[in-house]
Order: sequence, then C-alpha cells, then structure tokens
Amino acid sequence: MMRGLALSLVVLRVPVLITAILVLGGCATKSDIRDLQVELQAELRVLAERQAALIAQLQTEANSTRDTLHSQSIQLFDFRGEISQQLREIGEGLATLEVLAGENQRAIMGIRGQVTNLRSGSVTAASPVLDSTGMLGGAVGDADQLYRTAAEQFGRGSLNTARMAFQQFVQSYPNHALAPEAHFSLADILYQQEDFDAALEAFGEIQSRFPTAAKVPDALYRIALIQIEMEEIESAIDTLERITNTYPGSVIAEIAADKLEEIGS
Repeated sequence: MMRGLALSLVVLRVPVLITAILVLGGCATKSDIRDLQVELQAELRVLAERQAALIAQLQTEANSTRDTLHSQSIQLFDFRGEISQQLREIGEGLATLEVLAGENQRAIMGIRGQVTNLRSGSVTAASPVLDSTGMLGGAVGDADQLYRTAAEQFGRGSLNTARMAFQQFVQSYPNHALAPEAHFSLADILYQQEDFDAALEAFGEIQSRFPTAAKVPDALYRIALIQIEMEEIESAIDTLERITNTYPGSVIAEIAADKLEEIGS
C-alpha cells in the first residue's frame, strides 16, 4: 500500500519536472503548459481515486475487526451465563443430595433399630400398633427406640405413622440430643403432605428451640423454599438474605445466594 502511494507521487513529479525544464529552457509554449496541466490534473484524479480505494479498504478491515470483537464479546457473555447456570444447578444438586443424605440416614437408623431388636430377641412388628391414646405402644419409655421407629416409618414412606411418632418424640423428649433432627423430620413430613403453614411453624421452631443446632441453616432454607412456593417472595428474600449474612462461606449460604439471584431476576 505504501509502495503504491510512493509510485503515484513519483509519477506526479515527472510532469512537474518537465514543466519546470521547459519553462527554464524558454521553449515552452502555452499549449505545452496547458497539456501538462491537463496531464497533471489527470494524475491527481488517479491519486485521489487510489487514496479513496485505500481508505475504503482500511474502513472495511476496521469494520471486520469490530464485528469480530463484538462476536467474541457475545460469545464470552454467553459462556459466563452458561457457567453461572451450571453453578446454580450444582448448588441445587447439593441441596437435593443433602435431603437424600438425611433420608438415607433415617433409613439406616431404622435398619439399625431392626438389627438391635433381632439381636435382643424382641423383633418389632412390621406395622407399629397404636394404643387407645393414639400413641405408639412399646416405645414411650425408650427415646432412642421411639426415634428409630419414627425414622424407619419415614424411610418406608409411611408418613402418617412417622408423623405421629416424631410428634410423640418431640413432646416426650424435648431436650433429647435427637430433638432437632426429630423436629426437622416432622417439618419435612408436613411439607410433603402439603401442610405448608404447619411446616413453616415446625421449621421455625428448630431455630427458636435449638438456636445452635446444625439443622438451623437447613431449616431456614426450607422455610424460604416454602415461602417461594406460597408466593411470599419478599419474605423468602428476607429469609435467604438472613442465611447468607449469618452463615457466610458455607455451602447453604452459596445455595441461598443462588436462589436469591434466581428469584430476583
């Protein structure tokens, strides 16, 4: 491109030099000078056209570069969006795994209870028998046995029986080490039975009765999910922000932050 411009300048200088020589030699006529001027103007037009072509080429290359950068920016934005979506899905998967882990733990405790009964020679019945008061007979005096029975029924999917057993446990043994777990399982059953108001109250009791229990952040998150399902979005946002502020850096806080972003968008 630069060589073409230099060549054009050289071509232009030739008639100029010829004109100067003729003038200095005293042999140039008006016709000669006019012809040289015409030739010079023609060369100037050629040079202008070449310059215009070069400018157009540069503009085309600039537009192409801009379009490429714009396309790459869009691709980068889409990639970041996909990564964010994958992170949200991973967070939700972790929450699901936590729920499944809790259910597996309850099932394991139920199996351990059966094994213990087999070893002691006192096998429990396949279906628990309720006494005249509606309580689970044979388990009132043994907190661990009552909890195992409740967890076993929960693991089997016998939600009504498990609900009564956990209710009996939290009423009979309110200060037991397993009381927070029993309250959480009871609230979970209420949620599965779509008794949302009772589930909200049950999950809320975990924090009020056991503020330092490990189940408190999980219970708060479940409260937020119920509030979302009940379309109480402002309350859900308050609950999720409470989790992120109270338990920063924890897995449940990251899950709550993702849920906040999801319902806020």
